[in-house]
Amino acid sequence: MPLVAIRRVERLASKAYLFALTIQTLHGLKFNLQFVGLRSQIEQFCDQLKQNLRSNVSDMRLLRKFLTTLHSEYMLSDISTSGPDGKREPMAVPPGGLGQLFKYPGDARKLRDKSKLRLWAEYMRDHGRNLTLIRLPTFQKLIRVGLPNRLRGEMWELTSGSMYLRLAHPNLYQSLQKEYVGRTSLAIEEIEKDLNRSLPEYPAYQSEEGIERLRRVLTMYSWRNESVGYCQAMNIVVAALLIYMSEEQAFWCLSMLCDHLLPGYYSQTMYGTLLDQRVFEALVEKTMPILWEHLVKSDIQLSVVSLPWFLSLYVNSMPLTFAFRILDVFFLEGPKVLFQIGLAILRINGEELLDVNDDGSFISILKDYFSRLGDSAHPTSKNDKLREVTKFQELMVVAFKEFSVITEDIITEQRRKHKNHVLDGIESFAKRTQLRNLHKTGHLAQTDLSNIYDRFFQALQSARLGLGPTKTLMDMESFQIFMQGITKWAIEPHDFLARLFHRWDVELRGGLSLQDVATGLGSIMEKDIMNSMAYFFELYDEDGDGKVDREGILQMSEGLLYITRHITPKAAEGEDMSHQAGSNGASPPPGKEAVAVDYLSSISAFIRRAFEYATPDELEGDSVSEKLVPVDSLSSSNNKVKANAALDPNHPLHITLPTFRMVVLADEALEHLFAHDFAASINMRVAGEVKRRIDEMERQAREQQAREDAAASKPSNQQLPDDEDDEDDSVREKDRDILTGLEIEGVVDLQMKNNLPSRPV
Repeated sequence: MPLVAIRRVERLASKAYLFALTIQTLHGLKFNLQFVGLRSQIEQFCDQLKQNLRSNVSDMRLLRKFLTTLHSEYMLSDISTSGPDGKREPMAVPPGGLGQLFKYPGDARKLRDKSKLRLWAEYMRDHGRNLTLIRLPTFQKLIRVGLPNRLRGEMWELTSGSMYLRLAHPNLYQSLQKEYVGRTSLAIEEIEKDLNRSLPEYPAYQSEEGIERLRRVLTMYSWRNESVGYCQAMNIVVAALLIYMSEEQAFWCLSMLCDHLLPGYYSQTMYGTLLDQRVFEALVEKTMPILWEHLVKSDIQLSVVSLPWFLSLYVNSMPLTFAFRILDVFFLEGPKVLFQIGLAILRINGEELLDVNDDGSFISILKDYFSRLGDSAHPTSKNDKLREVTKFQELMVVAFKEFSVITEDIITEQRRKHKNHVLDGIESFAKRTQLRNLHKTGHLAQTDLSNIYDRFFQALQSARLGLGPTKTLMDMESFQIFMQGITKWAIEPHDFLARLFHRWDVELRGGLSLQDVATGLGSIMEKDIMNSMAYFFELYDEDGDGKVDREGILQMSEGLLYITRHITPKAAEGEDMSHQAGSNGASPPPGKEAVAVDYLSSISAFIRRAFEYATPDELEGDSVSEKLVPVDSLSSSNNKVKANAALDPNHPLHITLPTFRMVVLADEALEHLFAHDFAASINMRVAGEVKRRIDEMERQAREQQAREDAAASKPSNQQLPDDEDDEDDSVREKDRDILTGLEIEGVVDLQMKNNLPSRPV
């Protein structure tokens, strides 16, 4: 109960308990809280309660407006509003679903809608309503026998918990509409394709009014949760909600479904739905082994049938009046209802399903069953009450009686058991698909591309990729992490890494896709020395004019130092490079230290030669015949700037690609760097080794999780046939037969014995 619904808190004198409080709600309901514990802890709780109640005083002004959106208030409350002349007027009918305009599905008389409404009115007078409603066993019975049309949307909102979200975020839905008006996205394009496919049998979705409501709810949710956006079957679920709910109610109910009740069902990878399909198959195998063995032997894919059941919450699989009865219980009891109903469908039709050997016949039998859910389950029985039991009532009895052992604990344990296997399958499929679509990858082998994929998403994702990619573009920070994993030289940020990043970002998005990274690495690992030198040169040719100026030459040398600090050239392992050391006036000892000196001296020589052979820029007033003076020809250090234009900022110069190649090829160590060592410094095998370690850790985690046990519990079940009577609001005795279960008492055993398959399934 939200604190805003509390009107009064008083301390209660109690001899039996150390401390007691009496709480009065906004609907006049009173109940007592009695505390047992240390006095200091009790007083601390009371102080905190007092502070929280005071902080919610300002929200109470919003509560009155919120209550006017609830039909239970309209039924039972004395709330009135100020009219234009200042007089108090009765509360207006709350905004509801499309059913108010286009009629609700089903025959209200056969569904005994008014009898149910009277029973709910009686319950809510005694036990509170909406925000203050207390859930007693009768509450579950009232849900199980089907909700009245006018209260269905409100009760879905209450039992799912979305009512509290709507209360906590007043006007957010309206704010989203104003903020995103006129904006488009890929999700909106997908929504537009599915609008006219949403429950076309219901009249509202053949009109502009229904389509517009559906469009707005789906669009606003896609903006609020952009990581999900829009997913297949969302349109079906929201279309069902809008029949009984206002747009704002449906928006928050969809949020609760996607984020809490069915996480992963409507994600990009749909991992939640696929995981529950694996769990459902495991439950079928356990509860109906003969049927499961037949399905496997006949190569019938159960998920072809059951996936739409779960994804659309049965709304798209059976007549709406029956699907909504399942939703009534689903919002109260949670996802286990989807499994119980699915198992009951297979159990009831098991004997016929054992005779089919292909997917088409399997689907046909179940479609025919759904079309006859309103028929008698025992049309030839001599028992009048048994003949009145419909196939749908039989389905509910089997689901909640025979499969009451299917609890949330069992489902959670099964999900944990199969989660890694399902995610592995999703990730493997996604990986194969993306690798097939890669192009311009140079000489990279398929194993290299596979490891690039693994390392790319390891740098991006904090959770498993199968749960849905949180990002698809790699920023600079992630890029550095990625490069650290495949090279030894990218251990810290550097201008060279930034240049690689911007070179690979060909679409100027500020991030790198998998295609960008694969293409970039393919260029780095180019085995042709001339192309390799050209690629390096172009990193510093910022304006693309084929020239690198004085500052660029110095940055080139810094880049060469950066990438060679941790590279051991093959030349040091067998080739004689002593002549280079000697030409630079140094005689380093053999070994790894010699290698470092070789690169350092080679890069020093690169700077000297680059400036020596650089071409001066032609500036206004300069003589074309002015040439650079070699550094070696200068004897006085005091006259260097004056005599050498290479060091004079007033004499700009540049090198071109041919000059760069000439300078590199003049040094054996640098030649070997571009011919072999730079490409060899990229080690793709690192990603594979890391993945193997991760797989081993996950395998150990799966083994540990598999040891946990699940508990079971048995929910109660009551289900009766429907009829209709007059409009008096008082509850009649014949109304109560909906709850007593007298008409179905004794029928359950007959159903189990006479109507279910004679062959074990």
